[in-house]
Amino acid sequence: MFKKLFALFAAVLLFTGCTTIESTQKFNAVDLGSGEEKAICQTFVEIDGLFFCGLPLIVGSARGDGQCAFFRYNLTNENIVYLLTRAVKSHGATRMTNVQVNSHTIPVFLLFSYRSMQGSATGLRGKSAVMRQVKSEFNGF
Repeated sequence: MFKKLFALFAAVLLFTGCTTIESTQKFNAVDLGSGEEKAICQTFVEIDGLFFCGLPLIVGSARGDGQCAFFRYNLTNENIVYLLTRAVKSHGATRMTNVQVNSHTIPVFLLFSYRSMQGSATGLRGKSAVMRQVKSEFNGF
């Protein structure tokens, strides 16, 4: 019985405590921007972790995708928005819209719980910035 519990706990540790950042730039020919702005990307961020009596054991890190931290509470709005803005800027967006952040807690075993915080946003860039980029790429034409 003890071996089964240990295996379950090891599996939970293996699959938690990671930061995930995903972006897409494919909108299936649907224009998500306004007249002056163009949607560049839709980005999703998730930080999750394993907690014991409310104390963090292994939690995703605000350093980036695939990172983790031990005994640090990183499930904050500030970290989610930081990762969102960093990912959106890396795609060339100058503004974010439709920012949503949510969190949930799931009891795992006895005093252990799994917590997750997720956020998403749409990255926008002004049409004038797009035109400047096109001009620079094609040497002013």
